[in-house]
Amino acid sequence: MNIKRFLSTAVLVTAVAGNLLALTPEHTAWGKGPASYIMTKDEQAKWKAVKTDEEAEQFVALFWARRDPTPTTPRNEFREEFEARVKYTDEQFTAGKKIGSQTDRGRVFIVFGAPSKVQRSDKKSLTEQGFGTNPEAGGGDAAARQVWVYESPNAKDIFGTPIAYVNFIDQYSRNEFVIDRAGRSADLTRATQYVVNKAITQPDLTAVPTYTTQAAPAPAAAPAPAASTAPAAAPAVAAKTTFSTAAYQTAVDEFRAAKTSPYASKAIYSTWGEFVTADGTYFVPVSLYVPKATGLTADSSLTFFGAITDENGKVVQVVEEPAKLSATANDFYYDKSLSLPAGKYKATFGLAEAGKPVSMVSTDMTLAGTIDPATPRISQLLLSNNIYPLQTPQLPNDPFAFGGVKVVPKADRVFSQTDELWYFFEMLNPGRNDQGLPKVQIKLDLEGKEAGSGRPVKASQPPREAEVNELRGVPGHYGVGSAIPLANFEPGDYTLKVKVIDTAASKTYNLSQDFKIVK
Repeated sequence: MNIKRFLSTAVLVTAVAGNLLALTPEHTAWGKGPASYIMTKDEQAKWKAVKTDEEAEQFVALFWARRDPTPTTPRNEFREEFEARVKYTDEQFTAGKKIGSQTDRGRVFIVFGAPSKVQRSDKKSLTEQGFGTNPEAGGGDAAARQVWVYESPNAKDIFGTPIAYVNFIDQYSRNEFVIDRAGRSADLTRATQYVVNKAITQPDLTAVPTYTTQAAPAPAAAPAPAASTAPAAAPAVAAKTTFSTAAYQTAVDEFRAAKTSPYASKAIYSTWGEFVTADGTYFVPVSLYVPKATGLTADSSLTFFGAITDENGKVVQVVEEPAKLSATANDFYYDKSLSLPAGKYKATFGLAEAGKPVSMVSTDMTLAGTIDPATPRISQLLLSNNIYPLQTPQLPNDPFAFGGVKVVPKADRVFSQTDELWYFFEMLNPGRNDQGLPKVQIKLDLEGKEAGSGRPVKASQPPREAEVNELRGVPGHYGVGSAIPLANFEPGDYTLKVKVIDTAASKTYNLSQDFKIVK
């Protein structure tokens, strides 16, 4: 890869400084800033010709309008996502006097988004986690390194390969990670050009659209109060309790009655949770994890079906809808959010192909039915090997989506030694310190038994400050998570225990999850 050519393409601004003396510092900074990373050659030439602030403002407005994915609305989701990336890089990658959006990692993050995972082989990260070091992965006195891995469904379109790697090195141990010119990184010059061109949704636009907002109609005069009763509330929509396809009910009954699963060769796994939207709406996300061994793929024509019964065996809700699997690492998943009242339930979910059930799973649920959005709370612990930014705006009750970031729970909780195990949880209304910021510490404990030798394993990490990120669009909701490289662990069965200490609120939470490591 021509690293030097990529960096010069990414910066761009050094070539357009000649015309900036006539512009205010604000417009000069914009021309030198992250927006320059995604300018086309034609836009570079036009920016050079900008002479006045008025021309600059027109250029900037048209620049974003050409990239608006919803041109018929005043909102520009592309610009929102871009500016969120810039903000994140400035907060996370700033080193010394160089702000994060101007670093190599910042440029890569802004142009390509968050990587699917980050492989760390530096001399500090493993010991900081309390799990020992790996000399073969850069321990000892080796320079700190990071490898960003991109393997989302559109990685091949962007990078020309299903899995792309970008290598960074901190040669002088100053947290100044630069692209490793000796490393085998993806062709970022080609990839940048693809992203720049793909972002433009209106290439022929020459003027910024204008939007007119119709005045809201005046409210009708309130009717005189009725003498008898107040107006009745709108009736709630009744949940569906019978299947349209009788075979699905038969499959649920037989699956629950069977002593051994008739679908063992095509086993799927489920995860569920309880969350609340910004406006206080309670919802229950459900995710089916579909291993590659089932033979099902993203091209399979499937139906997702399920029956949820209460403690007395009464069906309270059934689901039956077309399903398209999404890829996650080497496997697949399907998820959706349900609305259920408080109670204890048995939920049985399945996937059917051509009307015939092919995979099923059951799980017990104990639901609160409501979550007070103003009360401090912590979610369950999610384990994953796939966390990635969403490509489209998130809906309030999207399953396992947190401020525009998707967490795919690995419901079988089986990880390989080449994985990074991501742990994640959501905090609702954590305490605030004197500066109005959350203050949270994390203590990790890992215990288990190696599969081959049967030797017990115990590792602990003392409490350390956690990075607590407010979820975009959901005030009061925060995400906390990090990755544990598994290369140093032998195959076996383990339990991860996470002690969460909200020091600002003097609250402590204990989370845990079992998982397995295989070769």
